[in-house]
Amino acid sequence: MYNKNEFIPEKIIDYTKKVQVLSEKKAIRDISIWLDNYDDIFSDFDPRPFSERNVSDDFLYELKKVCRERKSSINVLQLLVPEKSRNLENEMLIVKRLHSHLKQNFHVYKQLVKIQKRNGFIFVSSGMLIMILASYISLLKSGNFIMHTLLVMLEPAGWFILWTGLDDLMKIKHIQKAELDLFLKMEKSKIVFSNI
Repeated sequence: MYNKNEFIPEKIIDYTKKVQVLSEKKAIRDISIWLDNYDDIFSDFDPRPFSERNVSDDFLYELKKVCRERKSSINVLQLLVPEKSRNLENEMLIVKRLHSHLKQNFHVYKQLVKIQKRNGFIFVSSGMLIMILASYISLLKSGNFIMHTLLVMLEPAGWFILWTGLDDLMKIKHIQKAELDLFLKMEKSKIVFSNI
């Protein structure tokens, strides 16, 4: 029995393996979404032209779902449309609209995350300060009714504000991570239309 690779030089075999690995990596970094027509990308309730229409939540949900499955950035977003429904002029407008929508939303979510982080740190700091104040009042061991009432009010308020701030900081990681992840992975991607 002979080896089928016996007559092929090792360099060619190595090159073939490299091309196969590169094409597998490229395939991982490209995604495809099947559309019945261009309206699948946009909101059904928005009658404006493609250059101004709101992007559909369903379309964005599918994009997020696909992005969650990918660890790396996405090079190409391929939108598959039936050949008879295609219109190159509309496709150029749609690609421009999708890029502007993703870019605009990326900046909006980045601001939201920044605000939520800031608010979280303010709440945590305020809660700690209130608890330190309550500890100081407790340390005084005053028989004064007003000081005792102040202590009773400050302790739960301090804990509540502290935990609310920590909750805000934890939400950033989970809720908005999916949104920011989508925008970061799609930031430099090329959007192309292809026939089904």
